[in-house]
Amino acid sequence: VAILALASLPGCTGIEVIDATPASSSSELSTHRPSESDGQHNLTIQSVDFDPPLNYHQLILQRRSLTLLVTIENTGSNTEHDVTVRAELSAPYDPEISLSQGASVASIAPGQVQVVRFSRLGAIPYHQSYHLEVTVDAVSEEQNLADNFRAFDIEIQQ
Repeated sequence: VAILALASLPGCTGIEVIDATPASSSSELSTHRPSESDGQHNLTIQSVDFDPPLNYHQLILQRRSLTLLVTIENTGSNTEHDVTVRAELSAPYDPEISLSQGASVASIAPGQVQVVRFSRLGAIPYHQSYHLEVTVDAVSEEQNLADNFRAFDIEIQQ
């Protein structure tokens, strides 16, 4: 399990983001490159980050908003059009909390990296843990889907 980010303040207050992507997805994410058998189409989620970086004091106490940044790459050999990236935040102990957003990328050329921004994330109800899932929808004829998904557990420590 990899820790994506850890922000802490005096008094052991902090936010820990743990990569919860299934092992098959994360291992292929770092090592897979397209081959003849993959065809010509492959999109990859390269990274997921927050702007500003997760900080308990700013986000919880001051209720400031944040932006989720998802970096995708076209590792295939064809330009892809109308690519959809989705983010869903849920709270494991509150089934009524399920926030989701989608964003579109008009086109992404082979080898190109684009950052997709999910804004307006300021009205998130407070909980001690959350689960975040990020997905880039498969494009036509894409065969390697393991690198189209990332998941994270977010724990608030007080």
